Amino acid sequence: MKNRKPKFSGHQTFVTRYGWIEKGYRFVRDGKSFSSQDAIVDLGVGKNMVESIRYWVELTGVTESGATSEFGTKLLDENTGWDPYLEDNNSYWLLHWKLNTHPDYIHSGMILYSHLRKPEFNKRDVIDAAIRLLDAHGKKSPADSILAKDIDCYLRLYAGTRRSINKQKDEKIGSPFQELNLIQSVNDSDLYNFNIGSKSNLAPEIIGYALWDYMSRQKKIAITINEAMYREYSPGQIFMLDENTIVEAVEQLSNEPKWSEAFGFSEAAGVALIHCNLVEGNDILDHYYKKAVEA
Repeated sequence: MKNRKPKFSGHQTFVTRYGWIEKGYRFVRDGKSFSSQDAIVDLGVGKNMVESIRYWVELTGVTESGATSEFGTKLLDENTGWDPYLEDNNSYWLLHWKLNTHPDYIHSGMILYSHLRKPEFNKRDVIDAAIRLLDAHGKKSPADSILAKDIDCYLRLYAGTRRSINKQKDEKIGSPFQELNLIQSVNDSDLYNFNIGSKSNLAPEIIGYALWDYMSRQKKIAITINEAMYREYSPGQIFMLDENTIVEAVEQLSNEPKWSEAFGFSEAAGVALIHCNLVEGNDILDHYYKKAVEA
């Protein structure tokens, strides 16, 4: 949090839709600007949606400072990219990881996954968690109404739109992040809960990449299972995993000849540690996507 700037607006209350991230990446790659008058025509959406696409490609790490990022090119290049049309669900797990561990900003997604610490919650709980975090770091909190709009956007991103009080038909948002099934609304109440546990469509390699990324930021090659599970911006928190799932993912990777020396377990002072000696995280993603194509 120390180096992250609060960013509780920019999406114009629109969640990212199917095709937006790929479209935004190619728009920037082709040297076009979101602030150009032609952006509305080029992207085929309204002015506010242009701003929203800019927000989502930046916050997912697909672009940086108005240019395509190395990660964006690795993922989305039509000729060499891992998954140019985001057909593999694991690509959205990867984008979810990037979005909620972004090194430059703090937003409501990060509050939800790393700072809320409640399995069942309502919007007020999230607002309060955001205010506590900002206060603790001496940062001014925006108005509750601004926080509420940002939180509502992130809840719709992951949980969709619940029925309104007057029972009108739900708006179909079509956010691909809903397919991760991380947050669910609770019946007709104002409550939500996290789906904590194993994820059938989350590959061990994506968990391995997240462990490498988290540990690299901490400048560590070994962490306790508790740290991997419960620290802010850890794989356990961002993916809402249980301990067995983390352990099983590391075991699967350590049993593969290619990763047997990169991932494993050790013990120090009677405490079980996960260790990761992977030098470059992209190596495990290269391997995963190559395997996925060949399958």
